[in-house]
Amino acid sequence: MNQYDFYVQKMLELLDENEFCSSSKASHRECYQDFREYLMQYVLMYSPENADQWLKLVRENKCRQKYVSWYKYMEQLQELIITGTVSDNHLALHKSFYNKVPEMLKIELDEYIQSRIETYNAKSSNLAKVYCSRIMVFFSEYGLQTIRDITYADLSGFYCADLHCSTQTRYVYLSHARKMLSFFSKKGLCRKGYGMILDDKIYPYVGWVEKFAPENQNRIHTLRRESLDFPSHEFLTAIDDFVERLRNKGYASTALHSARHTLTIVFLFLDQNGLGYHPEIARIWFSEIQPVIGASWRNWRRILMVFEHYSTDGDIQSDKRYTYKPDRLDSYPDWCKEAITGFLQQLTRGFRRETTARSYKYSCMRFCTFLIKHGISSFESVTPTLIKEFTLTDIHETFDGRSDCFTVVRQFLRYLEEQDIIHNSTLHLGISTGTAPCVKIVNVLTDDEIHAISEYRITHDLPIELRNVAMVMTGLKLGFRASDVVNLKFSDIDWKNRTVSIIQQKTLREITLPIPNDVGNSLYSYIKKGRPNTDSKYIFVRHKAPYGKVTTKICNNALYTILPEREKIHHCGFHVTRKTFATNILRNNAGINAVMDSLGHRDNTSVMKYLSFDEERMRQCPLSLGECELELKGGLL
Repeated sequence: MNQYDFYVQKMLELLDENEFCSSSKASHRECYQDFREYLMQYVLMYSPENADQWLKLVRENKCRQKYVSWYKYMEQLQELIITGTVSDNHLALHKSFYNKVPEMLKIELDEYIQSRIETYNAKSSNLAKVYCSRIMVFFSEYGLQTIRDITYADLSGFYCADLHCSTQTRYVYLSHARKMLSFFSKKGLCRKGYGMILDDKIYPYVGWVEKFAPENQNRIHTLRRESLDFPSHEFLTAIDDFVERLRNKGYASTALHSARHTLTIVFLFLDQNGLGYHPEIARIWFSEIQPVIGASWRNWRRILMVFEHYSTDGDIQSDKRYTYKPDRLDSYPDWCKEAITGFLQQLTRGFRRETTARSYKYSCMRFCTFLIKHGISSFESVTPTLIKEFTLTDIHETFDGRSDCFTVVRQFLRYLEEQDIIHNSTLHLGISTGTAPCVKIVNVLTDDEIHAISEYRITHDLPIELRNVAMVMTGLKLGFRASDVVNLKFSDIDWKNRTVSIIQQKTLREITLPIPNDVGNSLYSYIKKGRPNTDSKYIFVRHKAPYGKVTTKICNNALYTILPEREKIHHCGFHVTRKTFATNILRNNAGINAVMDSLGHRDNTSVMKYLSFDEERMRQCPLSLGECELELKGGLL
């Protein structure tokens, strides 16, 4: 055993003479000590055969990396015992990587290690030197002489290289590389993206343009010059401001982290490929890498869409609703698309709501689809016979639906005539104008349902529940439509005089109403106890970031939450509260004029339907059959 210890000591001295790093010497020492304990345990002498038996145990019980290293260490010891030394070639396999680093890279490496003295202890500093040395050696093998020579392609090669180590050790290499490159980027020796890209959560999603589909490559090259108006370094700066605005809008930390992560990857893609930011380039990139994103791709897509609007508006719109499906109108020929677009623009200029214009669009598209299927290539070729055939082949199941479609198409044809796109000024007469008005029984809330709403208001106090109550009470006691409820602003309410003044979304007519106590208390409770802390001017807001104005659908949800049975009644949503409001006014003998003023109606046409619920006065109105000269035959009275 003494002879074994002698050669081990000589081996360690040889490592010192060749300036091996402390970690390498410690690894040799651990190997030889472990083998020594094996020999003592089984009372054996050193021999190559015993070394082979011990290495088999190492292979079974230790990690692969340690087995490979210790196998080489025992080969070195055997060579030392036989020859009295270890050849340079054999020893060079384990020579310190630091000594292999080219001179200029070594100077830069020393500068980095020196900068970490205050944050690393002696052991950590030595380990950082070992890992960073190997990284520098890798770069030198690519022909690099200084950090300034590094490119994204070199970093891609390093990331994809087989470092012959475990997954955990590879992670450590990447971590040291990011820290070192971040240090050099701050000194202006390399690009900022170099310190970000070597990350398993980032690199796989960055992408190279030359690996994209040919049509996407061509489109990106077309947009390259335009994109440079928003260069990648400005995009990187904008990320911080964008995330801060998200934070101010109340987004949670996970959403902020996701936004920064996604946009950082976009920056690296742009910087790596010499591009600037352009919304279409970002969408092309997303379409290419979406398959590898996984389940969170919708979140990435939304972040890109929000940033797109931020890049044009300079802020984040809390009330913005994003659509991702391509507009079907874009697939139509230009002669159809331009005509429909012009018609819709005329509608909006005439103060038609966006939802109304959108419903008109589909009727126009249905008409154009019919024309295209019949080989028509311009509106000038449309004939009365063709219009008649369109009306006969309409696919609507209900008479009302068919009538509404024909009314829109008739208006569309008149627009085409006015714009001189169609020269026959009477062509629109070939399609019917609509249907006669239909009288329906008004559906209102029962006394039991109104009582259930009052009970819900008393027994529920969670934030969403307070919002539900305030919405339903506003509709029930003020007669507001859902569109007026969601657009209700703080400036609309005069708390001192207990009144609310709004301009109705549908009629653009201004009304002022007194606020009943139960409505005022419901609004106050929601604002003070349930409403998220946001600077939105609207009273009713979403309870998840961004805290913007809610949609009218939330009013329906509020009613159905309080009265679940109401959801089963067809075509009877939140508007039932307005109908109940009008009916209650009539039942209280207020008169038709009072109903008109409260509802904001200009005439009594819409009010007359509520008279059927004024049962007391309806009993005063019937005429006898005799006065009408009618005879009753059969039956009982």
